[in-house]
Amino acid sequence: MLQTIRDRASGWIAYIIVGLLVVTFALWGIQTYFSHPESRDIAKVGDSGISPQAFQQAFQQQRQRFPQLDAALLKNTVLQGLINEQLLQQVANEQSLRIGDQQLSQAIRSIPAFQQDGAFNPDRYKQVLRSQGYLSEGAFEENFRHILAREQLREGLLNSAIVTPVELNKTIELLNQQRELQYLLLPLNNYLQKASVTDDAINQYFQEQQERFQKPEQVQVEYLELKLDTIADKLTIDEAELQQLYQEQKAKYVQPEERGASHILITVPPGSDAAAIDKARDRAKAIHAEIASGAKTFDQALQDAQKEHDIQGGQLGTISRGLYKDPGFENALFALSTVGAVSEPVPTSFGFHIIRLDGINLEKVNSFAEVREKLAKEWRLQQAETRFYDLSEKLNNAIYEHPDSLEPAARLLDLQSGESPWFTRQGGDGIAGFHPIVEAAFSDPVLKQGANSELLEVEPNHIVVLRLKDHREATPLTLEESRDRIVTELRNRQAKEMLEKDLVTVRRRAGQGESLEALAKEFGAELKNTGSIGRRDSQLDARLLQETFRLPPPADKPTIGAAPLATGDQAVLAIGRVIPGEVGKMSEAERKALAQQLTTQIGATEFEGFLEGLRQRIPIVVHQDKL
Repeated sequence: MLQTIRDRASGWIAYIIVGLLVVTFALWGIQTYFSHPESRDIAKVGDSGISPQAFQQAFQQQRQRFPQLDAALLKNTVLQGLINEQLLQQVANEQSLRIGDQQLSQAIRSIPAFQQDGAFNPDRYKQVLRSQGYLSEGAFEENFRHILAREQLREGLLNSAIVTPVELNKTIELLNQQRELQYLLLPLNNYLQKASVTDDAINQYFQEQQERFQKPEQVQVEYLELKLDTIADKLTIDEAELQQLYQEQKAKYVQPEERGASHILITVPPGSDAAAIDKARDRAKAIHAEIASGAKTFDQALQDAQKEHDIQGGQLGTISRGLYKDPGFENALFALSTVGAVSEPVPTSFGFHIIRLDGINLEKVNSFAEVREKLAKEWRLQQAETRFYDLSEKLNNAIYEHPDSLEPAARLLDLQSGESPWFTRQGGDGIAGFHPIVEAAFSDPVLKQGANSELLEVEPNHIVVLRLKDHREATPLTLEESRDRIVTELRNRQAKEMLEKDLVTVRRRAGQGESLEALAKEFGAELKNTGSIGRRDSQLDARLLQETFRLPPPADKPTIGAAPLATGDQAVLAIGRVIPGEVGKMSEAERKALAQQLTTQIGATEFEGFLEGLRQRIPIVVHQDKL
């Protein structure tokens, strides 16, 4: 959104960019992938370069989507993605892959950003392209043609994998495999209770690790913020505009007539011949005649009819017009005038219905008073959004015109500045709980140069700009201040060493054939007998479950293994028996779903291999100093 504000674009542009997304990165600016000289390229893939503009646009887009990710890691991920796109483009060019005009036209027409009222709109198409910097439709269409060709290549590779029935059966056997497990649990807490720490050890540890025992660097910032909700709350409602809004949107507040219904359905299977249809019609007429004559009530007729395998029925709940595709049913229901009335047999694609009207809720138009609060909220948000973007643009200009103070911006926009509590590079309370705030506060421009930060989007419709108020360097802690932490670290280290030593001994002796029962008693451990377990067992620690199915099947004696648990405890495992999964127990639908999943996984692996092969064949040069 910040890039949008800086470009003086409205909020829906972000949606348009997403609408244009066919691959990982948005289309805007994609023409710059190929248009800059080598001297300015961040990377070169074969004969094509990746320009700084293309990289920055892709990086900023992903930065806004994933603000919590490390900037260096995200930069590399974005760059590798752009390189992959270049590699695919070169293969598409080599193989003369090209999207035809008809296919291109259909793809463009299907993009929601170019549609109005659900249909492609040429004027909107041109407007969107102009807002994205395209000089002509032809430039966009040629770029989009390249992207569709790359996507076609990608999909072709991903969908080319094949899973044979034999491979599928083996996978089912593995997935549904059961293993008999016993394990001996060595709790870390037992060893913590045995651990002891002397003053000499504490002093020595402090001297050896003194650089670790410091009060961390801290900052305090002052800031200005804009929040859409805050702006909306301060707006005074214009009752005349609210009344006008109600009149314009009155259709939204009409509750259409609804009817409760029950039915008896004499089904007609698809493809039935005329004789079967006539038989169902005659049966429906006979049931209706019983109801009309008073020989049976509707409920009695329904109860008797349901004994036949081709007759269904019961309550349908509340129905409004347009609920069913077949208008015949609704027309018959809404033609009934009194509650309890029963229709003649009504033919539909499912068969013949006999319908009873169970209740009528007449159409109702919610009054202005009933919907005023909802309208007021909508009105406030509409007004606030315009105000929010206007203030954001002014704030952005003000902090760049006065980079060494927030006061001019605060006076211009009548904003009250705030002060954060002290916080470290790990964040803190209040405004310091947002990752972009922490990152900006410790950045060189703010921390070392004393400049204002750029506008920071900390959450949707919430913008902050900050500057440094105060800074504390990291300072050493005294021995007494560090004592509790040192004691904890030394006790943990000692306990883990004792635990690891016993683990090695227990595992060795279990492997030599000693019983887990005897070992548990000797080492004060807990013996667990889980019986047969599967790969999806949710009761076991995930690491224990993983190790259970990683170990080889037992031969003449149980297989022994060990696994560290998430709690810090250690487990010694004994696998007694392996029971293959039964292929026949999986339904055909489950087999198809699994086959599709395997095909997708294999396709993804093969696609990665294909890209790696391209990287070996096509020269790639990355200029890290230009990132």
